[in-house]
This record gives sequence, structure tokens and C-alpha cells, in this order.
Amino acid sequence: MNLKKLLPTARKMKQAIGSSMPVKLLDESSKRFLIERYSHTEFAELDYALVRDFCDSAAHLPQICYSNGDLKNVQRAWTVKAILGTLPPGSKLLEIGGGVPLAAGMLAELGYDVTIVDPYEGAGNGPTEYEAYLKQFPHVKFARSYFNDELPGYADASFDGIYSISVLEHIPLADLDSIYRGIQKFLRKDGHSVHCLDIVVDGDRADAHKDILKKVFNLQKQLISGQYLQADSDRICDEMLGKLTGDLETFYLSAEGHNLWRGSVPYENFPFRKVISAQTCVSYLKG
Repeated sequence: MNLKKLLPTARKMKQAIGSSMPVKLLDESSKRFLIERYSHTEFAELDYALVRDFCDSAAHLPQICYSNGDLKNVQRAWTVKAILGTLPPGSKLLEIGGGVPLAAGMLAELGYDVTIVDPYEGAGNGPTEYEAYLKQFPHVKFARSYFNDELPGYADASFDGIYSISVLEHIPLADLDSIYRGIQKFLRKDGHSVHCLDIVVDGDRADAHKDILKKVFNLQKQLISGQYLQADSDRICDEMLGKLTGDLETFYLSAEGHNLWRGSVPYENFPFRKVISAQTCVSYLKG
């Protein structure tokens, strides 16, 4: 199959997103291709992004996987694959802190019912273009709010899947319990909780990032078993962190991606850090 003919180029997608016109990411052939390719893929409870996965995404999901070195390029595409692999089209999804709704837009075109919960206030250098996104992604629903267990207007067990892309690592450690109370409230039994996190493994705030990863993974494991010892989930995280340091395939934030993150901050105030994408996908075995 000639993917260059099947899929629009990343450059065309970025040009479309810069306009106020509705964005179309997929045609009918590409929808069928992606569903067939990824709908039976299995995903680990905890893993990290690989160069192999990025190359697969660059080949098959170029609309949301760009070549600017940012971790979101591998994360957006992995999330779409994880949703396709765990939940059938037509499922109801909630994205926590959607930002630029590329993954949500693609999932909506693939037949999912997608709601983004994001205040669009620009926190953490996030976007504020709420009105533009309403026009650009008309098939995505938006709730302009922070996500927690008090989200108004939604019944318990409203969603088949709840996911986030590069969001949870920005949540204060003490507030992650509130996020997961919301996940427990709004996710149905056997639904899936799917998240990507930027994790600094070497450099400034590496220890704090690893603490966040361990907290999030413990909360993920509690969705499965109700109770899970922090020491046991910490051990799994430590094993993964040890493994990735010796894995040639580990996908790291590039120098170009770091420069994008740095923005106008002097390099001395924002030196390079070694950053990976941690990925977790679990089913909620509600008691």
C-alpha cells in the first residue's frame, strides 16, 4: 500500500491547523487502514517509547507525528494506537488536558465520541486557542474545566476510556489523588485508563519526575486491584527505568525538542535534560 498517497503529509496538517477551517486528518481509506493495523495490538501496563514505535508512527500517522524532536510526536500516535487496540470505535473517550486536539481529532474521525476537559488558560505553556479549536475540530466535544471528581454535567461511569498526553507530570504530586478519584468516578467498569508522561531521567528535577511516575503507576495499579502496595509498583518502575538506560531503542527528547521547550528562557536557566516518554495502559476492574 502506498502510504504517501493514502495519508496527508505532516506539512499539510500543520498548515491546516494554523487556519480557522475544520481540520480533516483522515480519508476513508486511511481510517480503514489504521483500524485494521492497530485494533488487535496489545499494550503493556507500563512501558516507555521506542525509536521503533516513532518510526512506525512517522510512516503510518504522519498527520500527528512530526519530525521536530518533541516527545508529543511519539506520544500522540501511541495514544491513538493504544485506544484502537483496547476500545472499539464508537466508544466514549475523555481526554484530560487536551491542549492542541490532534489525537482527539483523529480519534473522533475514527469514530470515537471524544470529549476534551481542559480550561485552556495557558497553564504550563499550554494553548489558549479555545475558540479556534471549536471551529477546527467540530467533531470533538469540549468541556472548559479542570478535571477532577466534581466535573459537572457528567454521570458516573460515563466514559469507556480516559486518557492524557503529557499532562499528569505537570500535576502536583498531592493533587494526583483527586485526578484519579475523577477517573474512578467517570470511567466505566472494564474501561481503560491510558496516559503518556514526560519523565526526566537525568538532569534537573529527575528525582521529582520519577516520584510522579511512581505515584501515577501506583494509582493505575489500584484501578486494577483496588489496593496495590506502593513498594511493589515502585519496584516495577525502577526496573523499567533501569532497563531503558541500556536500551538502544529508547526514544529521548532531542536537542531540537529541548530547544522548543526552552523558548526564550536562557540556556543557563534551562539546560538540557534526558527525558523519556513513560506510557501506561490499564483496564479499570471496578469493585
